[in-house]
Parts: sequence; C-alpha cells; structure tokens
Amino acid sequence: MSRIAARPVIKLRTVNSGEHEPASPKSPRTIAISSGKGGVGKSTVTLNLAIQLSRLGHRVCIFDADTNLANINILTGLSPRYTLSDVLAGRQTMADILLDGPQDVRIVPAASGMLNMLDLDATQCRIFLQGLSQLEQQFDFILIDTAAGISESVLSFLQAAGEVMLVITAEPTSLTDAFSLLKVLQQQGFNKPFQVLVNRVSSYDQAKQVLGRFSSAVRKYLKLKIVQPGYVLDDERISRAAMAQQAVTLAYPQAQASRCLEHFARRIGEHEINGTEQGGDHSLAAYLEQQYRRMQSQPVFADAKSNESVSAMKTDELESFLHQLHSAPFEKAEQMVARVNQAWLARLDQQALPQSWVDTAQYRSAIRFASKLNQSRKPE
Repeated sequence: MSRIAARPVIKLRTVNSGEHEPASPKSPRTIAISSGKGGVGKSTVTLNLAIQLSRLGHRVCIFDADTNLANINILTGLSPRYTLSDVLAGRQTMADILLDGPQDVRIVPAASGMLNMLDLDATQCRIFLQGLSQLEQQFDFILIDTAAGISESVLSFLQAAGEVMLVITAEPTSLTDAFSLLKVLQQQGFNKPFQVLVNRVSSYDQAKQVLGRFSSAVRKYLKLKIVQPGYVLDDERISRAAMAQQAVTLAYPQAQASRCLEHFARRIGEHEINGTEQGGDHSLAAYLEQQYRRMQSQPVFADAKSNESVSAMKTDELESFLHQLHSAPFEKAEQMVARVNQAWLARLDQQALPQSWVDTAQYRSAIRFASKLNQSRKPE
C-alpha cells in the first residue's frame, strides 16, 4: 500500500509544539475507552494515547478493565504479580499493584472475574472506592480500557467515567456493534457527548466518510452528539511494534499512525469533554459511591417481583419455544436465540424504559445474555 501522509485529526486546528503545562483539576479526567466489538485496536489506542499524554507532562494511569483479555499487559510485555482481585480480597493495596509502564505511565492490571462493579459486596465496595480515591489523588488522567461489547461491567464504566471514547473501524460490524452499545447506554440514561476515533483507515477522506455515516445515524436515531473526532491511518508498523510488545509511538515515533495518535492526544490534553449532567470536575469514585448507595436503597423484594413476572410469562407458547430450542440442531437453536436477541434490541429502539425497570435484576440479566451472545459470535 502506498504511504499516505498523516494529516491533522478531523477538524483539529494545528497545535503549537511548544512546552505544555498540564492543568491541575481537583479530580483527574477519567476517560472510558470502549468499542462495540473486539479486534478494532482499542487497547493499542489506549496505550499509545496514554504515552502521548505522559509525554505532554501529564501524570497518566491506565485502568485495565478488560477482565477477559488483559491486552495492556500483553502489549507492554508486563506480567503482574498482583491484580485488582488481590485488592478486593484485602491482600494488597491499590498502590501495591500499580505497574510501571512505558514513558512513566502507570497501569492497574485487570482483575479476572470482576464482572460488574455494582455487584461487589459491601466490603469490596469500600475497598474499591478507597482504591479509586487514591488513584484520583495521584494522576491527571485515568484511561479506562474496557472490554468490548455491552456487558454490565462495560456499561458501568462508561456511565461512571467523566468522558467516553469509542474506537471504531470502517467494517460494518464495528459500526453496527458500536451503535448497539450506544443504544443500550441510552436506555440507561446516557446523554453525554462523546468522542470517536476511527482506526485503521487508508486516508483522511475514508475516515471522514465513515465518521459522517456513523455520526448521522447516532444523531438521527439516538439524539447523541459526537465531539472532537479523530482517526488513525492504517500502518503495518503498529503490528510490527505489537509483535515486539512495544508501543508504536515509542518504537516508530515518525510513523503515520504515531503522528495521528500524537495529534489526537494533544487535542485531548487541551480540551475536556463535559457531559450535560455534570460540571467540569468529575470523580469516578464519587459517582460509583452514589450508584452503590442508590442500589442499596432499592426495596429488597425487587428480585422477587422480577421472578414473579418471569413465572407469569411461562405460557404454553413459551414452553413450546423452549422445547424447540432444546430439541433443535445446534445451528438452528443458535439462530433462534440470535433472533430473540435481535427482537429484544429492536424493542429497546422503539420504547423508552423507565429508570425503575432499567435498575432491576431482570434487565441486567438480559444485558448479560446479549453480551454473552455477541461474544460467542465467530469473527469474520
């Protein structure tokens, strides 16, 4: 492929390369970086943005929230002795598990099995919130590398973070899955402006075309706003650096992808994205503590009501469907389940759910089901 010169990030003005003086907010800027599907380069983007922000003089921490893959460890060649699981168990403190990453970036390694922050018990909640408060006192930026998809953990981090960034590619599956993620988020009351980074594009024009198509759909059907978009040109040196367990911005600082990431990081460093429901100061720990308290104040019989509703649904039609599901060949059964999931997501499109129902165990169980189904799909 012919080399294409890296142009400035979409709609970005030229940034002076002079000395940068980082801001000192009361709370760090927390940016949750996510994607609708795996394999779009989300963790690579997270790592390299963290490095570029650190180069600008910011104190940066990556919170690896992908409990399935822990790609940040792989990309940096780090083998953590302890993870967040040890902190939640009371065996280590947050300071004990922090890893020294490249370019003075610190890393909180992923905790295997931590499915949902809001499902932690009272002791784990206290420990987790104390650990987050400690992090917020030490850093200017906390980049949360979430898992891909619509699991409860991903949704919790996206709601809790002060800023949200989605990584997409030109692939149709990437765009549709990212749209589905936003759709489920919106049903939970998400209405913040967010950033989008179009990864692995061949040119500025392709990035602009992909972003325009995605932005139009999001604005028309979800009434959400994309701000400060960016793009990264496709570059074989990204894969070459990953094979050597290095960040491309360090291994090949003059590569076209590195230059795109540098421009985007400068834009992030200069302009904070604030949601419509929050001010300029946002604490991840404070938000989560508020959510914990709200959930604890819910009636203890909420789950019982959900069970009664499920029992009432057990009609002859439902039993017949379950019998077909059990007896059908595996591929046909998989298609049946996929159709149920599609019908449920379509229902979310057509009906605004009250917050009282969104907070129920029944709704969260449906989200978990949809997430597992999406994760089980074979990559194309």
